[in-house]
Amino acid sequence: MERYNLFKHWKLTLTIVIAKVLTYQAAFASMGSTGGGGSSSTGGGGSSSSTGSSSSISGDHHTSDGSRAVLFVLCFAGLYVLTIIAGIAVYFYRRFCDLKAVNGLAAWMLTPNMKIKDFKRGLKNAKIRLENNAVDDQLAQNLIDTYAQAQFAYGQSIRRCFADSSHYMNRLKSQLGRVFSSTMRTEIIAKASKGIIDDVVVNHGRVVSAQRVSPDLIIAKVQVRGLDNEVNVLSDFNSSFQRQQWTDYVVFGREKGSAQWKIYNIIYGAHFHLNGEDFNHQQSLDSSEYTEQQLTVSPELVKAAEACKKRFSRRQNIKVLLRWAVIILGILFINHILG
Repeated sequence: MERYNLFKHWKLTLTIVIAKVLTYQAAFASMGSTGGGGSSSTGGGGSSSSTGSSSSISGDHHTSDGSRAVLFVLCFAGLYVLTIIAGIAVYFYRRFCDLKAVNGLAAWMLTPNMKIKDFKRGLKNAKIRLENNAVDDQLAQNLIDTYAQAQFAYGQSIRRCFADSSHYMNRLKSQLGRVFSSTMRTEIIAKASKGIIDDVVVNHGRVVSAQRVSPDLIIAKVQVRGLDNEVNVLSDFNSSFQRQQWTDYVVFGREKGSAQWKIYNIIYGAHFHLNGEDFNHQQSLDSSEYTEQQLTVSPELVKAAEACKKRFSRRQNIKVLLRWAVIILGILFINHILG
């Protein structure tokens, strides 16, 4: 119980440690200056000199503390900015690779979690009009198969993430573009860490309308029937829902010289979270509705979800501890530089 309470209040403990580190050198300097006070008894003239010296030391001490604080703020502000720049650079690199790989693909088409109204505005600005019978039956079936395989792999990736498999994204990653793969990875981790599964099986579907922007790029509105079960196994299944038909806009692309179609973005016709509200607060593309009900899963899956949640919580705590450790080391380093 003591160890639990100590870990529970580790943030408070670290705050106290940092405060001690920040005040340690100042206290040490103060103790050193008390030795000079003894020399004030050596006559009147000496007393004045000692007082002046003490004032000078005090002034230097405050200057040193001010420099230390400024340097500390600048260093960590710089690290924070570098972290943001690094994240932006990685995103632009992924986007660059996607744009280079697929002829006709535009940057706006890769925007994660795009709302339908924004997507339609993008189509209008790019003068792209989706039309019926824009692709032949064989190609349409190929696109539906690609969509179905990716949706199934998505659900399996969440289950593999439950099992702490380091390869949980391997299959799905091969079916998506780089930017969309990163988006899906973030969503999979978010769901798995909360004990949510999302099993998707597409039985059949059709391309409602489409436009072949280039030989390697097709934007399509697809409608599919099957089963989409989203279950929070850690909430007594009270926030689960099921749907059997849905419609999405999908950006299909293939790399130059390749016959394999991949998904570079999905603009969800209904992007649900388990509270039953649409993620993008928009009207569904499909007239079919979802049903909220208690969906059951195996006890083994419940145990796996509980273990997964604890594992992610532990990893998050370790990350926070490492950040605090870096801050403490930074303080010590700056103190060392400034003497």
